[in-house]
Order: sequence, then C-alpha cells, then structure tokens
Amino acid sequence: MTDKNLDTDILDYSNWRSQLSDTIQDMSSFLKTHNVTDLRSHHQFEMVLGSLADDNLSVAFVAEFSRGKSEMINSIFFGNYPQRILPSGSGRTTMCPTELMYDSNLPTSVRLLPIESRADERALFQLKKDPDLWTEIEFDTDDVSSLTEAFTNMTASKLVSTTQAKALQFDLLEDSESELGLPVNEQGQVEIPNWRHAIINLPHPLLEQGLVILDTPGLNAIGAEPELTINQLATAHTVVFILSNDTGVTSTDLALWEQHINDDDSDDPAELSMGNQSKLIALNKIDALWDGIRTDQQIEAEIQQQVDSTARTLNISKDMIFPVSAQKALLGKINKDEDLLEKSRMPALEQAIAERLIPQKKQIVIEKVESNLQSVMDSAGRILDNRLKDADEHIAELRQLSSKNTDVIAHIMLKVKSEKTSLETDMQRYSALRSVYGKETAKLLRLLSSERLEKMIAVTKHNMARCATSVTLQKIISSYFDQLNLYIDQAIDQANEIAVLSESITRDFEQEHGIANFSVRRLRLDKYKQEITRLEVKYSHLKEVKTLFFREQMTITNRFLDSVVISSRRIFDRALRKANNWNNNLMVPMETYVREHHTQLRRRLESVKRIHKASDTVESRLKELEIVHRQLEDQHSAFNDLQARLDELLRAGKALGGQPISAEADPETGPLIAQDNVLYWDKSNKG
Repeated sequence: MTDKNLDTDILDYSNWRSQLSDTIQDMSSFLKTHNVTDLRSHHQFEMVLGSLADDNLSVAFVAEFSRGKSEMINSIFFGNYPQRILPSGSGRTTMCPTELMYDSNLPTSVRLLPIESRADERALFQLKKDPDLWTEIEFDTDDVSSLTEAFTNMTASKLVSTTQAKALQFDLLEDSESELGLPVNEQGQVEIPNWRHAIINLPHPLLEQGLVILDTPGLNAIGAEPELTINQLATAHTVVFILSNDTGVTSTDLALWEQHINDDDSDDPAELSMGNQSKLIALNKIDALWDGIRTDQQIEAEIQQQVDSTARTLNISKDMIFPVSAQKALLGKINKDEDLLEKSRMPALEQAIAERLIPQKKQIVIEKVESNLQSVMDSAGRILDNRLKDADEHIAELRQLSSKNTDVIAHIMLKVKSEKTSLETDMQRYSALRSVYGKETAKLLRLLSSERLEKMIAVTKHNMARCATSVTLQKIISSYFDQLNLYIDQAIDQANEIAVLSESITRDFEQEHGIANFSVRRLRLDKYKQEITRLEVKYSHLKEVKTLFFREQMTITNRFLDSVVISSRRIFDRALRKANNWNNNLMVPMETYVREHHTQLRRRLESVKRIHKASDTVESRLKELEIVHRQLEDQHSAFNDLQARLDELLRAGKALGGQPISAEADPETGPLIAQDNVLYWDKSNKG
C-alpha cells in the first residue's frame, strides 16, 4: 500500500468538509446575530450547509462482462475480509447496476428492484422512494457467509421470450448488425437479469464517510438503462474503466468508452488527459502473463505494448492507464502478502483514484460554496465597513456640537435630512424599476422552464410517432437540437438585458449617494450550449441511415426519448437552477446596502434631533457612540477572522497537491458571543 491511499484521503476529506461546514455555520450565525444579512441570504447559507450534510464521494466502475470488475472492487475496498464480498468468477456476475453505500437510518441489506419495473415510466429516483417495489434481503455483517449469500441474489437471471424482452426495451442481436444487444438462443429465448437495480447498504469505514461505489454491468445493460448512464455515471466523481490486458480494447469496449464515458471532443491527447482527469483505465489480468516461461523483461514489454495500443485507440495519455491484477491484489491482501500485492500493481491504481477523486470532489464543493456565498460575504463586509464609517461620521458631527451651537445643529440636521430624503426618493424610483426588473427575470426563468421544454418534447415525440420515412425522422431529431440551442440563445440574450438594466440601477446609486461600487456579475450559459453540442455529437448515430434502416422506428424513438431527452432535461434543469440563483443574488448586495444606509441616516437624524431638543447631552451621546464604535470594531475583527478561516479552508481545498488539514489543525478564533444589535442607538430599540 502506498503512503497516499484512499482510506486516509477520504478521512482527510471528511475532516476538511466538517471544518468547512462548521465555519460556514459560524459565519451564518454571526451574520444573523448582528443583523447583517436578510432572509434570502440565510436561505443561501442553509442550502450550502444542507448540501454539505448530504455530501458523498462517488466512484463508478465500468466494464464489459468478464473484465474482472467485481474482483477489482473486492480488492480495492473489501480486501480486509477473509473472502470475496461481491460475487466474482467466470462469466457474468454483476447482472444489474449496483450501488454500494451506507445510510445509518436504513437496515443493513440488499434492496433489489425487479426488472419488470422497466414498464414503469417513473424515473429511478422516484422508484427509490417507493419501498413496496423493492425486494429487501437483510444480512449480518459479522457473518461473511450471510453477507455473500445476500449479494449472490444480484446475479440472478431468467429466460424470457423475444416478445417479452422487447416489451422491456432490451435490444436484441437479431435486430441489429452491430455487436450490441442480447443474444437469442436456439429456443428463441433471451437471458435477462431478474433485477433492474440493486442498492447495498453496508456499514464500512469508507462508505460511512460518504463514499458511494457504482458497479455497472456492461454496455448492453447501460444502453438499456439510460438513466444510469446519464444521471449516475455522468455525475460520478471518478470513473474507472476496466479492460482486459489479454484482449486490449475490443469493439464493445470502444463503443462503451465513446458513447458513455469519454465526453471530451478534443483531438489533442494532452487536452484529453486534462479533461478526463477523473477517469482512469485499468488494464486488468496482467497475471495471465506470469506463466513461468516469460522473463520479467518480456512481461514488461508486453504490458507496455498493450498500454501504448490502448492509449492510441482511446486517444488518451498513457499516464491514465494502469496495468493491474485485481485477483492477485485481493489474494495478497487476504493473505497479507505484501510482495504479491506490490507485484499486482494495484497500489498504483488505488493511489491514482485517491489523487483524482478527492481534488475533483473538493473543486465541486468549493465552486458551490463560492457561487452561493461570495456575494453574500461581499455584501456583509460592505455593510460592516459602512457601519464603522457612519459611526465615525456621527462621532465627528457630535464633536462639532460640544459648544451646543444651535446653528451647527441645524446645519447637520438639514444635511442628514437632505441625504435621507434624496435616498428615499431614489428608493421609490428603484421600487418602480424593480417591477420591470421582476418581469424581465420572470421571462428569463420561463425561457428555461421545464414546462416549456416538456411541451417541445411532447411535440417531438408526437412527430416521431407519426413520421413515415427515415429522412423525416432525421429532420425531427435535428430540429429537436436546433430548438434546444435556440432556447439557450434566447436565455443568454435575456440575461444580458437584465444585466444591463441592473448595471444602470447600481450606477445611479453609486453616483448620487456615494455607495460602494457593486459589480454586476453576468450570467454565463455558454457551457450549456456546449453540452447540447456534445449531446448531439454523442447521439448522432441515431440519425445515421444505417441505424434507421436496421432498427425499428419505435426502438429509435424509445432510445432517443430515453437517452437524449433525459440528458436535455438534466442540462436545462441545471441551467434553470443557475439562472434562478443568479437572479436571486444579482441585486441583493446593493439592496441590502441601500437599506442599511437608509437605516443609519435615520438613526443619525434621530440622534441629532434628541440633542437639539436637549433630551440628550452631547457628552452622553459621545460616550455611548464610542462604546458602540468599539463594539463595531470587535464585530469587524470577528468577521475578518471568520472570513480568514473560510478562505484558508477553501485555499487548502484548491491546493490539489497540498497536505490536507487535520482536524486538530483547525485555527481557533475564540468563541463567538451572541450580542444584541448595538446599532439600534435610541434606547427604545435596545435589547
């Protein structure tokens, strides 16, 4: 085992995530205690904290049948058991997509979804919420035989007629010239899995830390389960693609790679390596070369030859490829044979998974924190700065009144009142503009709405069902992608109009009231257009004459709806969430700052009025303000300390090669003491 392994990296990541969550919670509590942010901002904090609490790390293992995939999972994650945990052997073992995870609220068990549920049109995440559909087999983790017996149920299969197989939307070899599809035996029957999906809830140190392992059963099953491919495989933080060293990249391996794993269109292997930094290739079964006849040099030469060939075929960098023997690695771990484990080369693959999985996940978490909280933090900093500035100005004003000069008092009252009146006038004007702004943002959300997309999907489905020729079907599919691009283009134009309007509003407040410069962040939707382009390229084979000729029209329609439509829904859902988040945060910093500035002007005016009426002495107000000023400085210092803590954690997460921060290394900033809002200066408002 190498110094840098998956166990320690996941534990370090868990500690980092806990520190990050604690710091964000401290910041949220601090800002709420001191009335620095509004309800919308606190919703942002709650959303980020909720996502951190539900956080997981996902690793997907993908391979065709008989590549040793289940054995590899056994070796990497379950080598501490005295025997195999996942079924592994010759032939097909994993017959359905399998998730290994741990939820302490659920029993230790294997949950199995019957294959007949494919007739149910609901998405997999909806089926997961219906316990009556699932068969649950509980097991005893202290009894390995109980555990393996429960897992063996996942390998069950049955023979059905070709009619039944087609009704369950399985592709058959007899319907296609390609190698994809299930074979039909001499009796006209097809072997299909008993189960559509399996979820293993297992208390395991890594799974308890939030690791989720996805075990996939091969191209035929992936093609038959597009939701697995698009929603689960596509969102895995690391994908390990397993090949057999003795066969190299077969035609089905290549189809699996091109259609479901490789999502980069670059022709440059160096760029591909960067774009696929979360993908690894395992050349398994190198132990087949250990025949006692070949020399070590000959074995190494053959392995390198296969590595070179694989890199050329997949158009990737060689440093993504790891020759291994999963079976010998498992044997070495079970027997505590370090020499055999080292010879298996599995530690190098484990290290590569650790080096890619954690940085990839950290980057996702960091982007989520920064995109949701950056504007809130910037706004909070400006407000605290402004409170100190207002306190300084008010103290300076009161010191001018030490002689009780009524002319000076009147001048200050007039000045503050004029500022307050001017600001209120502009706030009323802004309220009128806000209704226009609201209509424009509502239009943006309608352009990306699921209702609009679903109407277009329904029209496309209707047209595909009615079309009579292959040419017409090609045009319908092309038109679908044209519409997707048009919708994104319209949203981009609308977002730019909103940004121009927002810039005009903030510029007026900056010029007329000296309010700090607020930069309007533009909404970037270009990447979703790029995803649509990649999606069209990925499924371009559906428009090919050869595909349209050899497959039934209904099969093409179902495959299009299952794969392309699911992907486009996912793209638009993310674009809509991004637009909604952008809209919710676009004007919040300025609105919060303007409200705060108005409150400070009102309080300054009230303070001067009381002195003018002799209800307060200048000296008593100065003493009170100086106390307030010190409290404000303490708040400002505490905020800066919290921000420094958060920045340090985010920097540590971005330092991909840096040492993770241990739980004991968490910087101390002292307890955060909840106080009443000391800025409510008139005594009637003090808590």
